[in-house]
Amino acid sequence: MNKLFNDNEKSSFPYWYAHWKAYNKVAREWGVWRFRYLFHDIEKPFMRLFMPYEKVRKWHKTHNRHHEQYPDKTKIDWMALMIDWECSRYTKLSQPMNCWSYAHYMMDEKPEIADLIKINVLPILKAMKQDKPYNRDDKW
Repeated sequence: MNKLFNDNEKSSFPYWYAHWKAYNKVAREWGVWRFRYLFHDIEKPFMRLFMPYEKVRKWHKTHNRHHEQYPDKTKIDWMALMIDWECSRYTKLSQPMNCWSYAHYMMDEKPEIADLIKINVLPILKAMKQDKPYNRDDKW
């Protein structure tokens, strides 16, 4: 199991690297890996050299299509977003849910995107047989 990082460690290079590894591992395990995933979140450690983490985080989430905060909802990369949601449980102490559980959590927390999640996330998870709730005993 990877190290789980707390919120104040998420701005560090070790966190970014662990998240990058987990992201690519999940993509490979799901059979959806793409070359571009090697560059997942690549700008964050460089931007962090000259910007505070909160600004980097905000910029990242509004300028990358693998986040639901991306302004043009029609261009969200749902598979990349799902991989991000799934791999977060392997590196973030504050986000222990798998993609299926997190999708349901997001539908409750952000009803404005619930329909998008129902259309773009849940059918893919069901087709991939990833439609099970989070279980802390799941091994990676």
